[in-house]
Amino acid sequence: MNKYDDIAEYYDSTMKSGYYDYPKESQSLDSILKGRKKLLEIGVGTGLLAEKLLELDPSYEITGIDFTPAMLDRAKARLVNRAKVVEGNVLSMDLQESFDGIYSHGGPAGVCRVGKDYHLYSFLPNFEDTVKMLNNIARHLVDGGLFVLNIQAEEIDADGEQEIGNGIVYAQQKHLDFLDNQEMYFWETDYRFKKEGRIVASDRHKFLMVYGQLLEDTMNAAGFKWKEATPDDLYMVYQKVM
Repeated sequence: MNKYDDIAEYYDSTMKSGYYDYPKESQSLDSILKGRKKLLEIGVGTGLLAEKLLELDPSYEITGIDFTPAMLDRAKARLVNRAKVVEGNVLSMDLQESFDGIYSHGGPAGVCRVGKDYHLYSFLPNFEDTVKMLNNIARHLVDGGLFVLNIQAEEIDADGEQEIGNGIVYAQQKHLDFLDNQEMYFWETDYRFKKEGRIVASDRHKFLMVYGQLLEDTMNAAGFKWKEATPDDLYMVYQKVM
């Protein structure tokens, strides 16, 4: 699974430099989760979205899980005692409790819009591990609970460079590896942070992408029924039905 230890120092600056509109993203998520108070954010990162969600509704009971210590340190400092933050791997987590809603925003699973289609991405570049992850997520949801995945627009994931402040330039470049006759492929991305033309931090992550009938079958097998893509095209919503 991809970690962000090497680039955690620059994560907040990148995310807040226009990569995401957190007030808008949190309002959309809040509208989905209304009435569901006990929430789990998988891949909580530095707590940016959880912070905005709690500003909208302080009664949310949020647990955030991540397995990158450098990210969790920042999340704990940001959220203080407003949310529970734990170190763990979504593939093997056993939190001994169930949640009304589980959401991922740039975390270990999400959705990427490709033209008019939607492809599931997984930080686990092994299909069997991705299936295990989805099953484990379902195990932590109450019956009827919602599994909400952020939708990444194609332009967000485009190659290019971007100023993020303090003289730092963020750059990313993706590489695609398609598999013959299979509704899955790999997406590998290089992340680089440069200052005065010199690379000060870098990382490379590999994602598994699943689409088409295989995506539908995989989600159904885990116990998830597709509910909707929100009108603002920010979230894909599934509901646990088993």
